[in-house]
Amino acid sequence: MEILKRLISRFWPMGGLFLSGFLLIIYIGLGVLWLQQGAQQSDFEQQIAKLGNIVARPLPSGEKLRAEYDEVNRSLAPMTVEAALDTLVSIAEESGIDIDPAADKFSIPPVPPDKFSLVKIGGGDYRVLSINDIRVQGDDDSVMAFISDLDSGKTLKNMVLKKVTTRQIEVQGEGEEGAMIETVATVDIDIYTKPEG
Repeated sequence: MEILKRLISRFWPMGGLFLSGFLLIIYIGLGVLWLQQGAQQSDFEQQIAKLGNIVARPLPSGEKLRAEYDEVNRSLAPMTVEAALDTLVSIAEESGIDIDPAADKFSIPPVPPDKFSLVKIGGGDYRVLSINDIRVQGDDDSVMAFISDLDSGKTLKNMVLKKVTTRQIEVQGEGEEGAMIETVATVDIDIYTKPEG
């Protein structure tokens, strides 16, 4: 027991120093963690505030979701090639394109009635009508309105605009009007519908 007391008295100053250093290292480590936690806590508070804004928005009602679902199903109803072509002509006319065949400002290449192909998307089967090389010509605003309608699905929600190429051409004006610049666009689209039956 005497030996143990001598050892403790001999190593106590060095042990105290070691213990103080150890506690100092732990204290510094905890201080660094506390500083990092403050930054993380402010990040978490910002994320919670953003999520709070999202959660605060009311969920759409069942009737609204059902109406949207029914609208999608109506737009995917089977469509004939003639109906699709008529829709394209009406979009061009509403956009301000001259659809008179003599004007040669709007043309759709011949599309056979059996042009539909079957594709599987997700868990469903769809018919796809691909119409390529639709040509429109007119002032820039009219051509862009036509392309915008096709791209946004404003008139036909189940239409996908695949490709657009545009160029500017110079056309001779009538009477005293000089040469005018018109836009010519060539458009490729796909129209998706549910299979018949």
